[in-house]
Amino acid sequence: MFRLTSFRSIWLGNATSELGGALFTACNSIIVFQLTGSTAALGSVWLIYYITSFFMQLFIGPYIDRFSRKWIMIHCQLIRMILATLLLVLLLNNAFTITYIFIVQVIVGLIMPIFIPANQAILPTVMKQEQLASANASLDSTRQVVVMVGPLIAGLFVDYLAVEWVLLIIAIAFAISTLLLLLVKENYQKSSVRNPWIKEFQEGLASYFEHKLIVWLGVFFGFVQFGVGVTIVTTIPYITSILDQPYSAYGIFMACFPIGYTIGAIINRRFVNVKGLGMLFSALFIGGCTYLSLGFTPWYGLAVVTELIAGIVIAIFNIYNITLIQQTIPNHLMGKVTSVRLLIMRTMMPLGILFATLTSPYVSIRTLYLVIGSIICITAIIGYLYLNKRITTPLLTTFEKQTAVK
Repeated sequence: MFRLTSFRSIWLGNATSELGGALFTACNSIIVFQLTGSTAALGSVWLIYYITSFFMQLFIGPYIDRFSRKWIMIHCQLIRMILATLLLVLLLNNAFTITYIFIVQVIVGLIMPIFIPANQAILPTVMKQEQLASANASLDSTRQVVVMVGPLIAGLFVDYLAVEWVLLIIAIAFAISTLLLLLVKENYQKSSVRNPWIKEFQEGLASYFEHKLIVWLGVFFGFVQFGVGVTIVTTIPYITSILDQPYSAYGIFMACFPIGYTIGAIINRRFVNVKGLGMLFSALFIGGCTYLSLGFTPWYGLAVVTELIAGIVIAIFNIYNITLIQQTIPNHLMGKVTSVRLLIMRTMMPLGILFATLTSPYVSIRTLYLVIGSIICITAIIGYLYLNKRITTPLLTTFEKQTAVK
């Protein structure tokens, strides 16, 4: 795979992009919490991002397949670079207010539903079908290694230097990602057909829902995203207030999930020929148990180990999920189908954020983690029992044969 110039460029471009994105997320969260000290304010900032993303995701899917995925990604990266640079200038000139964070969240919320489906849909245009499972594992493992650096750098720089340095790194990361994407040789064939939005949206829905296994995996993926939405609001106060640790400890804690995700991606590459749904839903169940552990533990060290385990098991679930879609759905429908999948995410994650924002003033963070963990564990058990009995399709058999290729 790495002999292909286009794959190398996508791989490196994703790495630098994820670094910038992870830093942007951590930086914005820390700034808001420093200014307000409120979980409700933190939740509001991310809620507005995901609400904006939801509506964009709803409408953009049919249009992603009409244009070059490469140039869609390049334009998105340029906009993100400009936003980071603008925030840096405002901070340096003492003109910054929290209002600008809300504006940035709205704009990024409009961009990411365009960037992510294009990023996932471009891979089948530069490599062979049998390489996709390994390619996704490589991209995810590398991406998570880079993502783990984001919160760590942000926490250390905020504790010991200044947030302006973080914004400078963000802008540079997005600029490098843009340059790397220019090297991609995309096998894109422009379609002459331009159907109305509603017709193409219905085509994407029909293609998604005709595969029961993919539909149900999307449902379980949604429950995971609900839990992620809760942690977006609660992680900083959980580490700094409940466990009484500095921002650098928050960075280390946040870095543990991508480290675990990298390990999980490596495990997934070693065991791609494992058949059946048992491993998939076992991973989901263990992921729920990690929330239960965070709800009980009084020790920061145990919380760090728990987050590491969470990364391992969610990697196995996510890589299986996206590879199944890529190997099943025709490429000319990938943008639409991926958008439907992401629409589920952008529905459930804001619900998790809203749930945490509304309940955090009245319910302890530990209780929230216990509730989320219980929901995911119960969902995993029900999902396995239901799918294992009712869905034994040729689709799963084909997928297993394709992923058995090493």
